[in-house]
Amino acid sequence: MSAKEHRTDSWSGKTSQHRKHLIWSYVSTSGANALRVGLGAVSGLMVSRLLLPRGRGELAILLYFPTLMAAFFSLGTPQAITALISKNPKNPEEILTTGFRLAIAQALLAVPLFILCAPLTLTGDNRPLAIPVQISCACGAFMIIVPYLNAMAYGLKRFARVNAVTLAGQASYVVALLVLWLTGTLTPLAAVLSALTSQLLQCLLHLIHIRPSWLNRRLPHGAYRQCLGLGIRFAAPSLAAVVLLNADRAILIRTTTLEQIGYFAIAFAVTMPITITTEAFTQIGFVEVSSAEDAGASLALMLRRFQMAQVVAGASFVLACTLLGPVIRFGFGKAYLSAIPAAYPLALAMSLRAMTRTLENNLRGLRFIVPGTVGAAINLTALILLSIALVPRWGAFGFSCAVLLAETIYLFCLGLYLTTQQGVRLPSLWGFRPSIVRAMMLALLELFREKVLAENRNEEVTESAC
Repeated sequence: MSAKEHRTDSWSGKTSQHRKHLIWSYVSTSGANALRVGLGAVSGLMVSRLLLPRGRGELAILLYFPTLMAAFFSLGTPQAITALISKNPKNPEEILTTGFRLAIAQALLAVPLFILCAPLTLTGDNRPLAIPVQISCACGAFMIIVPYLNAMAYGLKRFARVNAVTLAGQASYVVALLVLWLTGTLTPLAAVLSALTSQLLQCLLHLIHIRPSWLNRRLPHGAYRQCLGLGIRFAAPSLAAVVLLNADRAILIRTTTLEQIGYFAIAFAVTMPITITTEAFTQIGFVEVSSAEDAGASLALMLRRFQMAQVVAGASFVLACTLLGPVIRFGFGKAYLSAIPAAYPLALAMSLRAMTRTLENNLRGLRFIVPGTVGAAINLTALILLSIALVPRWGAFGFSCAVLLAETIYLFCLGLYLTTQQGVRLPSLWGFRPSIVRAMMLALLELFREKVLAENRNEEVTESAC
C-alpha cells in the first residue's frame, strides 16, 4: 500500500469515528433531554397540585427575576467561549480561565442590581412579593455561572458531562420538593430556593473538572478582549432572544391576574418540553457550524440540522396534542381545567419556537448576527401588540394565540432572509420529507448496530480469555 493510500484510509477511519461520535452525541443529548422533560413534569405536577393556581402564579413571578438576571448577564459571552474553544481545541486553557473569571464578575455585578431594581417592577396584588423577589435574586448568582460552565464543556465537545450535570441538578430539585412536601414546608419561596440550590449543585459538579491553578493563571489583556469582543457581536441576537423568551411573564404580570398567570404557567409547563426535544440540534449544531472548514460546509450543516429539527419538533407536537388534555385534567387537577384551551395553540407555538431557535442559533454560528436580532425584534413587537388586543379579553388563551402568531412571523422572517440574501432555495428549508426521516433512522440504526457489535466483541474477548 502506498503512503497516499495509507493516509486516505487513515483519514477515512478518523472521519467515520468522528461521525459516529457526533451521532452518539446527538442521541445521548436527546435522551438526556427526554429525562429532563420527565423530571420537569414530575416537579411541575408537584408544585401545581400543592400550591394551586395562585401559588403557582407566585412561583412563576419569583422564578422570573433570577431567570431574567441569568439571561441578561450571560448574553453572547458563553456562546463566544464555545465558538473560540471549538476553533482551537488543542490549547483551550486560556479561554477556559477567561470564561470562568468573566462568569464570577458578571454574577457580582448582577445580583446587587436586581435586588434593588426587581421589586420596583411589581404592581397591584404582586407588591407583597417584593421581599421574596429580593431573596430569589440574591440566591440567583449560580444561574449566571452555570451557562458559562456549560459553554466551556460544549466547546470541548464534552456533551455527556453537560447532560449528566444538568440531569443531576434537575433530579436534586425533585428530591428537594419531595422533602418540602413531606415536611409540610412547601411554599412558592421554598420551591424557588430549591431550584436555585440545584444550580449550585451543577456549579460544584462542573468545578470538579476545573484545575485550581486556572484561578491564579496570569492572562494577557487580549484574552478578555477576544472573548468580550465576540461576545458583544453575539449579544445583539442573544439580547433579542432573551427579551423575547421572557416577555411572556412580563406582559402577563402587567396585564392580567395571578390566576391567569397560573393557568398560562401550566400550559407553558406542559408544552415547553417541545423546545427541549430539539436542544441537541441547537447546541451541538452550533459547535458543528462554528468549527466547519468553510462557509459552504457551515451553511449546508445549518440547513441539514434545521431540517432534522423540523421532524423532531413536528413529531413532538403531534404527541403533545394527544397528551395535553389528559395530563392537565388528571395530572394537575380540576383547578387547572381553564389551562387546557390555552395549551393547544401554545403547543404549536412551541414547535415553531423549537425550529426557530435551531435556525437562529446556527445562523449565529455562521456569524450572521442581524437576522436573529431583527427577527426577534419583529416577533416581540407583534407579541406586544397582539397581547394588548387579546389578553384583557381572553386571558391565558388569548396570550397563547398571540405567541403562536408572533412565532410564525419570526420563522417567516428568517426564511425570507435565507431565500433572498443567502440564495437558499425554498425547498431546501423544508424538512418534512421521507429522505430526511430515512437518513435519521439509518443513522440511528447504524449507531446501535455498532454498539451491539462492540458488546459482542467484548463478550467474545472475555470468553476467550477465560
